[in-house]
Amino acid sequence: MSEIQFREYQPGDEQAILDTFNLTFREVCGEGYVDRELSHWEWEFGQNPAGARMMLAFAPDGRCAAQYAATPMKVVLAGGKELSFFHAVDSMVHPEFRKGLSKRPIFVDMAERFFERYGGREDHLGFGYPVRPAWRIGERYLGYRLIRTLEYLLQNVGVAKAPSEVEVELSDRFPEQVDELFAELQPGFACTVEKSFVYLDWRYRRCPSIEYKILLARREGRLRGFAVVRSDGGLVPGAATIGDLLVGSDEPEILAALVAKAHEIARAAGCTQLLTVQNPELPWAEEFRSLGFEAEPSSHWLERKLGSRDWSSGLTQEWLGEHWYYQLGDSDLF
Repeated sequence: MSEIQFREYQPGDEQAILDTFNLTFREVCGEGYVDRELSHWEWEFGQNPAGARMMLAFAPDGRCAAQYAATPMKVVLAGGKELSFFHAVDSMVHPEFRKGLSKRPIFVDMAERFFERYGGREDHLGFGYPVRPAWRIGERYLGYRLIRTLEYLLQNVGVAKAPSEVEVELSDRFPEQVDELFAELQPGFACTVEKSFVYLDWRYRRCPSIEYKILLARREGRLRGFAVVRSDGGLVPGAATIGDLLVGSDEPEILAALVAKAHEIARAAGCTQLLTVQNPELPWAEEFRSLGFEAEPSSHWLERKLGSRDWSSGLTQEWLGEHWYYQLGDSDLF
């Protein structure tokens, strides 16, 4: 391990990172894997308005031996307090460096250096949605604790009735008025990612490798909510996904109109189901159930857990489980 150099990202590291990323995930994902391109890396880590978090390990020959990385995001609490959460993404170890260097896994060394650099300094809390084997590592070595095992809310695709007083537009971009909408609705969320124009434009419109459908709901010309839909690459085969959503909890007709439009998009794409993930303790989950969505354990496909590690937010897993308005779009699962 003494020959390995641990350090933060430096300009020019991109190709070595991508080479190891694609080698690693080709092995993990198998025949259907499509290599990640530089444009996606630059979007994810170079253009994120909240910055980037990366700790890298390099071999003497210049190969990237391992990476622990994350995407940060601004989170707002009900009283207006701002925090920074990070979502752990793209962690990897080059196949040739997984064994033989030390009894101590290189991945653990990477994570500890990452946490020392960013945890409690740049970011208040880290979270992830690991599958079961990765969860065991996160819980045993990295200090993550369980918030909950995910359930998916699912509905068969059909023709949903839309309230006549709400107009839903399929758009290729967010309007800047989304800032006003978020400022109006934010006090109704105890804890949520800040859904600003700058963040949403980066997260969805500027993503070079995924096509997102942006749905804007208006009543009497005023923007009252939005949803973001993806018709491929879902957590359930054949399902389109509502991965981000901003609607007031006291306007169920806005949600109903957005869901009706999402059904239309899913049907046009040949999807058989519509999926979303919502905190079951919050009103939005109940509104989806009232529209006919049914909860199914993620273990019916590939079990996903939501876990967190706190440094300085003071938010326990119990509190987050009751109050955090999380969306799949906060992560790389959407």
